[in-house]
Amino acid sequence: MDYALTDFLIRMAIILACHFIGDYVLQNDYLARTKGESVYNMFVHCFLYCLPFAIIFWFDWRLLVLFGTHIAIDTLKARYHKISYTVDQILHLVICAMYFWGLYPVIDY
Repeated sequence: MDYALTDFLIRMAIILACHFIGDYVLQNDYLARTKGESVYNMFVHCFLYCLPFAIIFWFDWRLLVLFGTHIAIDTLKARYHKISYTVDQILHLVICAMYFWGLYPVIDY
């Protein structure tokens, strides 16, 4: 396997790990149940979601975009019930891919 592909796969795996840790591991049952009812709990969930990204990639403007889109997507799902769990996860993964390309717009080897 060539180096560029290996590097791409490792970086994408790290971003996906950040997503799953932030969206599942750091969200307790209480937050999962109440984030649709409480703006504060939604804010806490989205902050915790962004935490793994901040630890790994540090803070920059992309993290604010990630935070804002996570609030918007989860509000549509948890508060207004306009999107399904599947659509929620697809949208989050699309945002993660965009985050990835924002971090690494050109991989030049």
